[in-house]
Amino acid sequence: MKKNCWVGAIFCMLVFLSACGTTSSQQVTSSETKNESSPDLASQEQVITYLDKDYEIIYPTQKIVTASLEAMEDAVALGFEPLGAVTVGDGFPNYLKEHLGEDVANVGNKFGPDVEAVTALTPDVILGSTKFDDSVTASLSKIAPTINVSHQSINWEDNLRLMGQLTGKTEDAEQKIVDYQSDLSAFKKDHPNTPDQKAVIIRIRDGELCVYGEKVYYNPMIYGDLGFQIPEELNAIEAQTTISVEQFAKWNVDVVFVQFSDEENAGHLDFLNNLKENAIWQSTPAVNSNHVYYNIVDAGYQGGTYLSKEAFLSSASDQLQ
Repeated sequence: MKKNCWVGAIFCMLVFLSACGTTSSQQVTSSETKNESSPDLASQEQVITYLDKDYEIIYPTQKIVTASLEAMEDAVALGFEPLGAVTVGDGFPNYLKEHLGEDVANVGNKFGPDVEAVTALTPDVILGSTKFDDSVTASLSKIAPTINVSHQSINWEDNLRLMGQLTGKTEDAEQKIVDYQSDLSAFKKDHPNTPDQKAVIIRIRDGELCVYGEKVYYNPMIYGDLGFQIPEELNAIEAQTTISVEQFAKWNVDVVFVQFSDEENAGHLDFLNNLKENAIWQSTPAVNSNHVYYNIVDAGYQGGTYLSKEAFLSSASDQLQ
C-alpha cells in the first residue's frame, strides 16, 4: 500500500515538472516572434498580396528599408521609423527627415540605393519603387524580399495598406483613408465651384515647366478628388512632359499650382522669379485673377500618397479662393 502511494506521488511530480517545462518553452518561443511595435502580433513568414502579386515575407516587422520616397511618406504617415531611407540630393527630404527617426540610416540615392548600405541593415523587407531599373530591383532582391511600391497616384490606398500590414498598423492605415475621405467631403462643401474651373499643376524641374498625365503626380487628386476640369491639352499627355511658357499660355486655365524646389533646379535657382516677371506668364487668366498658388505644399511631396494628398488638401482648403 505504501509502495503504491510513493509511485503515485512520483508520477504527479513528473507531470507537474513536465507542465512547467512546456510553459517555459512556449513563453520563450512567443517572445522571440513578437513584433516590438505591436506586441500582440507575432512576426512570421507569411504571404502578402500587393497589386495582385504575392510576396513571401516575414511580417509584421520593424526591419524595413524604405528605398522609395512613396514608402518613406507612408512610413511617416503611420508613425513608423524605418531602418534606412533614400536621399534626394545630399540628404533626406526636408519635409520628411525630422519624422523618420534619429536612427534611420542613409542608404543612398533614390534612383539606386547603395547595396552595401542596405545589406548592412539586414532588413526583413525592402520597399523599392516602380521607377527602379530592373537591375536595381535584382540587386536589392538578393538582400531581402523586395516590393516595388507603385509611384502611380491611383494606388495610394494600396500603398498605405501595404505599409500598415507590414508594420502591424492595419487599423491605423484604414483610419487614415477614412479621415482623408472625411476631409475631402468638407473641402467640397466649402468649395463647390471647382467643377466650373480648369486647373493644372506645374512642376518646375531643371529650369523647365513640367506637366503630367491625368493619372500621374497630383492629377488624380486635382481632377478626381477635388473635381477641377482637366484642360483639353492634357488629355494627350501621359508621362512627365515639358512645355514652354508660350504653349502654356494657350491652355487658358483658371487655376494654376506651381511647385518649385531648389533640389530639382540646381543651376536654375532664379527660374521661378524670372517666370513671375515674364510678360507672357503675366497675361494668363490664372495670373490675372490671382489664382496661381506657388508651393501650396512642400515641393518634395510625391503627390500620390496619403501624406501628400492630406497636406495638399489642408493647404487648398485654407488658400483657395
